[in-house]
Amino acid sequence: MDRERMKELAQAQKLERIAQTRLEHGESAADLLINERAYKLVANYRDAYQDDLMAERFSTFLEKYDYLVGDIAADQLRIHGFYKDGTPGVSRMDQISALQDYIYEFMNFGAPYFVLENLEPHMVEDDEPEVSRPRRRRNHHSNKNNAYIDEKKSSVKKNPVKKATHQLSNKSPRQVTTKGNNRKRRFEIHERSTEGE
Repeated sequence: MDRERMKELAQAQKLERIAQTRLEHGESAADLLINERAYKLVANYRDAYQDDLMAERFSTFLEKYDYLVGDIAADQLRIHGFYKDGTPGVSRMDQISALQDYIYEFMNFGAPYFVLENLEPHMVEDDEPEVSRPRRRRNHHSNKNNAYIDEKKSSVKKNPVKKATHQLSNKSPRQVTTKGNNRKRRFEIHERSTEGE
């Protein structure tokens, strides 16, 4: 897909969103109706709110938020949703009390922004049903990386059972025998019986 085709698709999506979004102003300049839902313009820093940009970027997905924050950078409107303070199951970063943190961390310094309060928030149903992903089994042995070179592999000869004698001070010599393979060694200690004891 070339650049021109991407621009055409983006323009088509933009026109589709504009056609789907209905913006109307209420009794005052701060009152808005977006898709027949009431909003109130709470803050408009540096006259950031513009009807045409809002119509381009608004999506029905945003209707579930209690507050919408829009900022303009490089002539593009970015919209972020926030919930009311104390909403159960919502992290503090997604509540309106974290607005100042959002402004400092995610917006360009001095960028114009606006805050819209949604007076009629509602849950939005997803168009696509959730698809549960199959659970992966944890098989650690099959996920091992075998970082080796085939040329350097050589067969290992099994060593015969090792027998060693160990002389302890002033005691009779003991014979130590190891049994089994190298992974799990078991030692057996046999005392050597000497005649005359």
